[in-house]
Amino acid sequence: MTPGKGSWEEARALIETQTGPVTSVQVLSSGRNSEISVIVHAAGEATFVKGRRASHPRAWTQEREKAVNPLVRHVSPRLKWTAADEAWSLLGYEPTPGAHADYRPGSPDLPKVADALRQLQDVTLPSVIEVKQAEDRWRSYTDRSELLAGPALLHTDWTPGNVLVSDRAMLVDWAWPTRGAAWIDPACWTVWLIASGHTPNSAETWAARIPSWHHAPADALDEYAHIQARMWDGIDAESTEDWTATLARAAHQWADHRDNRLRSQGKCV
Repeated sequence: MTPGKGSWEEARALIETQTGPVTSVQVLSSGRNSEISVIVHAAGEATFVKGRRASHPRAWTQEREKAVNPLVRHVSPRLKWTAADEAWSLLGYEPTPGAHADYRPGSPDLPKVADALRQLQDVTLPSVIEVKQAEDRWRSYTDRSELLAGPALLHTDWTPGNVLVSDRAMLVDWAWPTRGAAWIDPACWTVWLIASGHTPNSAETWAARIPSWHHAPADALDEYAHIQARMWDGIDAESTEDWTATLARAAHQWADHRDNRLRSQGKCV
């Protein structure tokens, strides 16, 4: 393997303090939230290892993943161990079988993803676990951030790469857990569905399979659609990757759809 950003060999000694001598390794793509992403085999057991250098400005996200894992093991892999030294901060998970979710219209993965989302909605985040509050996380995109407040544990990063599907869907990469209104997760999924080829109506139909969607105030959904559009515009402006532009367009499609709903009711937008 070519050494570099995701060179697991740099952290091998630290990994082996938890696993024993590594006999084989499968290197995965690093992803946006990890510098190392590998499945290691040692002592007849496989472990998915992800992590960042201790000097990384977001190395603290590892602590958030550790904190929420006991709450989400019914929809996410179990965290087996954590390890850190002066160079690396690592998490070791049970490997999860499955392929990245297919969000396209007609995909057989969609009901499984909706079911995982429904199960996650049952989790209330204890106040002792420190994560971002939704109203604080998105405050810079709205002057109505109070609409986002709530007690639910939210994943918020519903890229297909964070959902592994086999006989069921499992959520991975809890780098951005947030406490807020339960309907925010299906709203985040809505944007990814539109980016994957759904119409806004179709995307909202899937979101409506989640009970919290029906308890969301219409004006909160309207506002959050515009929050997503503003957020993805900002992400896209700083990115050189095509996928961010796709998400920005999808978010604007959803915001326009919500605005058209208001116009059809004779309300000002």
